Amino acid sequence: MRLILGILLFMSALLADEAAYNRGEMLFFSKACSSCHGPAAEGSTTYPRLANKKSKYLRKRLLNFRDGEASSVSQQMMAQFVNKLSDKNIEDLVYFFSHHKREKIDDVDDAYLGGVGS
Repeated sequence: MRLILGILLFMSALLADEAAYNRGEMLFFSKACSSCHGPAAEGSTTYPRLANKKSKYLRKRLLNFRDGEASSVSQQMMAQFVNKLSDKNIEDLVYFFSHHKREKIDDVDDAYLGGVGS
């Protein structure tokens, strides 16, 4: 009986994680994040890679942007995209980025986000 309960709990956790990933992916494309950060969140020479970054780092940056903390014009632009996201939206985006299913991509210049967190 305990084994069956354990299996059910494990499977429900996997499904919850998959749901968070899917919600984050939908937000990424519906909020047009991909237009700057790339369709695989791979970044470019202008915009940072978000795929497979550490969740703690991503969460901190998104919450700072939402709170209006920006030290550059580029960061002020991000604040405009993030300011209406709920905590749940941010958690879903963080899960999507930090568990990105595509192939891991090499870093590009991350001066935009502060250059840490890879």
